Amino acid sequence: MRIAIIGTGHVGLITAVGLASVGNDVVGMDLSPETVATLGRGQAPFHEPDLDRLLRDGLQARRLRFTTSVADAVTGARVVFICVGRPPEGNGDKSLSAVEEAARAVARAAGPEVVLVVKSTVPPGTTGRIGKVVLLERPDLDLVAVSNPEFLREGHAVEDTLRPDRLVVGSDDPRGFEVLRDLYAPVLAHSRLIETDPRTAELAKLASNAFLATKISFANALARVCELADADVGGVTEIMGADPRIGASFLGAGLGFGGYCLPKDIVTLERVADRLGYDFGLLREASSVNDASLIAVFRKIEEAVWNLEGKIVTLLGLAFKPGTDDVRGAPAMALAELLHKEGAHVRGVDPMAGHAASALAPWLEVIEDSYDAALGAHCLVSCTEWPQFRDLDLVRIHSLMAEPSIVDGRNVLDPGEAQAAGFQYAAVGRPTQNPDLARVPI
Repeated sequence: MRIAIIGTGHVGLITAVGLASVGNDVVGMDLSPETVATLGRGQAPFHEPDLDRLLRDGLQARRLRFTTSVADAVTGARVVFICVGRPPEGNGDKSLSAVEEAARAVARAAGPEVVLVVKSTVPPGTTGRIGKVVLLERPDLDLVAVSNPEFLREGHAVEDTLRPDRLVVGSDDPRGFEVLRDLYAPVLAHSRLIETDPRTAELAKLASNAFLATKISFANALARVCELADADVGGVTEIMGADPRIGASFLGAGLGFGGYCLPKDIVTLERVADRLGYDFGLLREASSVNDASLIAVFRKIEEAVWNLEGKIVTLLGLAFKPGTDDVRGAPAMALAELLHKEGAHVRGVDPMAGHAASALAPWLEVIEDSYDAALGAHCLVSCTEWPQFRDLDLVRIHSLMAEPSIVDGRNVLDPGEAQAAGFQYAAVGRPTQNPDLARVPI
């Protein structure tokens, strides 16, 4: 099937290489000539496991190419995906201008019959509006507008594309279902196909991310209670997660959620509800708890080093999650900014995200080796759950630091090992090591 992909960011590029890998002819379109040239050389502009391999395979098989022209991409395409991004700080529908602009450009170049698939995360009702915009531009088109939200996890996005846990298709026209069933036939054996109306599909994407964000915030609020009660949040959430109605995922206490999607989508859903006349205060509180979680870790660093000005603070991890080089909305980067403003010299180490972090914060000293990054530091802070940080030689780290202090912002280190190595150790929601602390009375 001939497919056009408008926008080659995280969602668009992975959709393009995934559809090409199962036998479709795919043209990806991006406005940036530099991006198109880089992709044409078989190099992805961001890290995802297996992405570079699938990109090169698609190019070599001539099932995948890239262009800066919407007309070039869309001409002859049976299905056109809109995968353009939305600003993380969008205010209502104003952030949808890129989606609308892409739809108008597609309308001008589309053939007489086209299935237009909105894969960008959008408020409910957007797909219907996009269909109307296209038909105003081209009343002659036999158009079907379909919502097909993505549920990709960064660091697992290729796997999620080829073996999705669910595929959601929202259409008001049977042809939309038929065409996407045909398109996704090679991966349906690994997935549950859910067919619904576009508004439900659009809202389900926002609701999924908002719920995950709220679940993280619950764990972080619980961590504050555990600290006051001298309990261990890890033990509490392990017991909670053993209940299949709750599940263990997204219950890790720490710096809070970040990235591009969760912060944006929880705000979008709250604003959608507000415009519809419902006060979804739970979502505002989840965002507030998330902000407070970052500040709580910052305060632990302040307490550990006393005076931040002139002190060296080393952050273990800069990406918003392991498995990616994405620093957009990363809690580590927000923490680095707070420390920098207070006069600290901030170092960072990350196996993937160092270059992106340097581009975002030129004042940040990025060091490749964890032990080099610890040399002369006054505080070590875990910010991303990369597995290699769990295996650090803490005795060696202790010998390198100016002051032996660890703030475990992701609870990735063993408290006993840290203390045995001679560290002053503070974590999130873990019991204090002060034996004189009075427990909360029952």
